[in-house]
Amino acid sequence: MTTQARSIVREIVTRAYLRYTPTNGRAPEGTEYGVDGWLFDLPSETLNGRRFPPCTYAAYQVTRNAELVWMVREVGGERRQVGIHSTTRKDALALAVGAVAHEREKAATGGELSQVSAAMTERLERMRAGQLAALPTVAEIRMAYPLAGGGATLRLMTAEGSTSERHMIPLTERGAAGRENDPAGIYLDTISDGANTEGLKIAAGWHLMRLGFNYAHGAAWAPYTGRASSEAQCKEWAPMLPEAHRWPHTVRVAITATAEHLAYIDRAYGPAPELPDLPVGVSAHPSGPRSWQICYANRRFWQLSYWPRMGGDVWTLYADPARTKSLARAASPGELLATIPARDAEAQARAAARKGY
Repeated sequence: MTTQARSIVREIVTRAYLRYTPTNGRAPEGTEYGVDGWLFDLPSETLNGRRFPPCTYAAYQVTRNAELVWMVREVGGERRQVGIHSTTRKDALALAVGAVAHEREKAATGGELSQVSAAMTERLERMRAGQLAALPTVAEIRMAYPLAGGGATLRLMTAEGSTSERHMIPLTERGAAGRENDPAGIYLDTISDGANTEGLKIAAGWHLMRLGFNYAHGAAWAPYTGRASSEAQCKEWAPMLPEAHRWPHTVRVAITATAEHLAYIDRAYGPAPELPDLPVGVSAHPSGPRSWQICYANRRFWQLSYWPRMGGDVWTLYADPARTKSLARAASPGELLATIPARDAEAQARAAARKGY
């Protein structure tokens, strides 16, 4: 049974405040702080054998959307920004104290965190197993009927015959606007041997490689005879087709996932990667399964997210917590984290220019 830790911070009713100004030597650094405000200290304590040091917070007034609001920030340190704001100082401080107490209690109750982590790991493992079980094992080129100029589709399916929309690819048309397609792999010339036409197989091979599949060892495209009803329909349509288009209407080949595809599945359903060494003044705190809150000098914040993809993972830096304003993308987090100090300097310069104006 996990012992519930309770922070003494919750029991504090009155706190000693020290008014600060930019000239009294205790003002936090950063242009986002108000002209003046108050500092208050939260005491140290030990919860479930874990020691938490004292911390100092600044409460200050700023203008947001033409309204004066109070905000609270930790002064110094590497701890995550609480980001509390309210129209009154009293409410802002109460919210900040509650948030600090909650984080201390959560950090001191390791059993609950371990259970959550174990449950998430188990869920991801089940999803990974499901993905592996649903991997296509057969590729099929099928001619469209009836047709006048030729038309064929590549379909990837499991041994049971199921397929997904992204695994149904037209080979004789360019497809929807913006869809990735190799112009050299789209076979638009005369179809001379039904679904077994060499150009169709070349186009299918390109798509298979792009999706992370390869031909099974020793496998080759071969005519496929489907259900009796399907064959009867093909015979009915045959007189409408040019001689060369009549047979075979379908060819199949056994396929296997490439090592790259399997590695992608491991990344997609495995633990989040570790961030590299951070630049001086930069801190990072998990804010989701594959996202981090990035802070510089405890005064400016960004969001960093990770998306595993076939052909190259993508890291994205966002300007807002909701991740709606993308600033930059890169193949590794280090490239984006290295730009944080310069981005902060640019933001401070813009703020100074606005004040000067």
